[in-house]
Amino acid sequence: MVNHAKPKKCPDCGEMANRVMPMDVNGVFNQKISGPIPQNTGVDSLDSHIDRVIGQSAEQGRKAHVDRVNIKKELLRDNPGATGKDITKTADGEFHLMSQEERGARDAALSVNNQAMNAIKQERMKTSPDLHSDDG
Repeated sequence: MVNHAKPKKCPDCGEMANRVMPMDVNGVFNQKISGPIPQNTGVDSLDSHIDRVIGQSAEQGRKAHVDRVNIKKELLRDNPGATGKDITKTADGEFHLMSQEERGARDAALSVNNQAMNAIKQERMKTSPDLHSDDG
């Protein structure tokens, strides 16, 4: 603002007065929520900060994913007979190849789960066959 330090006429009494910053500023934004995307609040510094935080979070998530994939690739490279189905995550977050015993337990658990899911699907088909397709 040009001449921002010069006195101006008071809008109430008309006398010349120094400009003073208000003690506080209040505002209301009537922004329509348009979904799970960054909202435009109308305050550039707030919006750009939120956008930066979202971007940083996305970058951290992407980096963590790339790191996990690289660890798994290294496991497979060092164990030529192994496949991705042989990799498991331990309680402390590390990845390792499952032993034969662990593979057996996994396969048994998957078998029980598949049987349960098939039984549920069959029951649903009995009660309302026209509402359920074969795929699911």
